[in-house]
Amino acid sequence: MDFFGKSDKKSSFSYIPENFELNLGDISTEFSSVREGNKLFFGRFHKEEIQDLLEESGIWTILSRRGYVGTILEIVVLSYLDNRIYIKNNKGEILIHMRLKVDDYYFKKVNQTMKLVFIDWLLTQNINFKNSKHKDLFKGQDFPGLNIFKEITYFIKILSDKLGSHGVYNVPEYFHDAILFHKYFKYVDPQVEGEFISIINSFNKKNLRSISEAIHNERLIIKKSNEIYKWKHAEMIYSDLPYIQEQIFDKSYILEVNKYSTTEFSLIN
Repeated sequence: MDFFGKSDKKSSFSYIPENFELNLGDISTEFSSVREGNKLFFGRFHKEEIQDLLEESGIWTILSRRGYVGTILEIVVLSYLDNRIYIKNNKGEILIHMRLKVDDYYFKKVNQTMKLVFIDWLLTQNINFKNSKHKDLFKGQDFPGLNIFKEITYFIKILSDKLGSHGVYNVPEYFHDAILFHKYFKYVDPQVEGEFISIINSFNKKNLRSISEAIHNERLIIKKSNEIYKWKHAEMIYSDLPYIQEQIFDKSYILEVNKYSTTEFSLIN
């Protein structure tokens, strides 16, 4: 997933989940919803309901503050597992694109199946800057973002709650994507989480853009082994259910995170 990209995942992005297994036992649901003419979002929500949830999350207010008045909401339901939200300006240009899926996922660590909302794609772009020179864009960006991540996260959370899911997960494509999500999400793999925290702590006085570019241009070195650090595509999960927190992020998880959070890194100039 690329928070800043201009379209769905690039063809070069390939990831097989390590900690989840998609339950395809009810795969008929995915195809039947479209065949039977069910255009409800996740088979449940009318467009007006999504509009209200976006209002509750504060997205319309923020867009108005950014200078976007008369925005257009479009809902595209390709299948039960492929639901898309587009928010466009009055010229039809995309400001926000969300591609969300929901299904049961078998969680290996706790030997349990959980219903999760998957953020397959998330894009925001402030196209009012399309005629300016973009000197400070992140990898994958065409335009600066809308600084609306807090509101989008809240929208997905309340949508998840209404679906009765256990939480939300995603697989960030870039380091700077993961930074945004990390305020609410944690990596399921404690090694990935620990190394991620270590990178943040090691370069907390450096510009985020420069660190992200160094990582994705393979200029980050693990000091102990003198090997180039390879960016890991891995699952991040958010859930405010106490028993989910206790099972996934238990004492053993914390110990492993602490172990890898002391990893030392350096940059190749």
